[in-house]
Amino acid sequence: MGTSEETGTRGQLRCISWWASLLVGILAGTTLTLIRTQRNFFFIGAVIIAVVIVALGLRTIRRRARFPQMAQAHVSWSYAFWAVILLILVGPIQLVYVADDFSELMLKSLVLSAGLTLGIHEIDRSLVNGSKKNYRAAPGT
Repeated sequence: MGTSEETGTRGQLRCISWWASLLVGILAGTTLTLIRTQRNFFFIGAVIIAVVIVALGLRTIRRRARFPQMAQAHVSWSYAFWAVILLILVGPIQLVYVADDFSELMLKSLVLSAGLTLGIHEIDRSLVNGSKKNYRAAPGT
């Protein structure tokens, strides 16, 4: 088998499930909210964010090793849009809006969790769809 051949079948390439994106979105959204406002949560929050980043990174590496066409996926407008949304949610929103009381913390956590859940799912879906289009457009397939 050559390096350009696919190790998994085309039908096996799926985007992240809603349950997994919901779990990551809630975990990251709540952690990002509390890490900025709760002094005692800083180290625990840093560990949680590190675990999320490492887990997603390892999953991506494993998936790209199994499906080489993902490394050659074209970036779509949808992917770029959701990437910008995620960057805004984890960057400027954290600096501009600092929640003070419990209701503001809950609202910020809910908005971040929902935004991250939707963003993670849509970015992965765009990447998988781009990989499938690239696979179909490859000569000799």
